[in-house]
Amino acid sequence: MDTRDELSVWHALYHLEARYWHEVDCNGGRRAHEFYAADGVMSVGHNRFEGRDKIREFYAWRERQALTAISSVKTTRHLINNLFLESSDGTRAKALGIVSFYGAAVRPPAPQTKPPMLIADLISECVLDTQSGWQFKSHTLQPVFMSHEAPPSIAVDTRR
Repeated sequence: MDTRDELSVWHALYHLEARYWHEVDCNGGRRAHEFYAADGVMSVGHNRFEGRDKIREFYAWRERQALTAISSVKTTRHLINNLFLESSDGTRAKALGIVSFYGAAVRPPAPQTKPPMLIADLISECVLDTQSGWQFKSHTLQPVFMSHEAPPSIAVDTRR
């Protein structure tokens, strides 16, 4: 793959990540499942959500928590950093990076003097769909640093 092709794929994957996190932060993730292939996997720490239905269920649960729990995270921002293309063959690609997650239990503007709730390594394995464009085959966040407040994606225990 030449430099121009690599840059084009990097840009497409960065665009996918940015749109995804914007959906999560600004729309509660109501359409987040649409960024995944039908059999796509979302993993955060030990939690794993397989298929669009399970991913949709997680974001519906997350939104209910924000509405009903007194101290739940109501305002979030996910910041993407150091995203680079590890590999690509034209229809499959893997991007690595870092996600910093900020959350507050109040609506914006939220006073923020705390560090991020989570800083995680990002591993995005993507596939190119002829109809939908690039989608996540697997989207993994591996926690590196966590505050004492666990983000909802880690707080839920799917092993029970």
